[in-house]
Amino acid sequence: MLRTLSYLNLIFAVLYFLAYLLNGNHWVVLGLLITVVFNWMILRGMETEQLKWSFFQWLTGIITVLFASWLGYSTILLLMNTIEYHYYPAETVVLIISGLLFSFTIFLQLLISLYKKNR
Repeated sequence: MLRTLSYLNLIFAVLYFLAYLLNGNHWVVLGLLITVVFNWMILRGMETEQLKWSFFQWLTGIITVLFASWLGYSTILLLMNTIEYHYYPAETVVLIISGLLFSFTIFLQLLISLYKKNR
């Protein structure tokens, strides 16, 4: 499950970057890159069967949670504005769905990885 979520988050990060953030904010691009690094470290730790996290993995995990929180918050604000103005273009609906799904999978992956680490 954790491996599947890690790969799914890597795919989401690349798709989110390609679909929405080509001319995006530098902080968002940095958050996506740190999310990719965190997912790579999770996968690498699973391959080497190293369950203990290093300082760098904790740091990227915290930054990834902050990015997922910001992504979920901005997606909810976009959803509220879309409903308020009754404006539902397909691009906005896809962005809302992908943003909520991406932030949910990031949180779920972190919770599962912490559970496996403490087990």
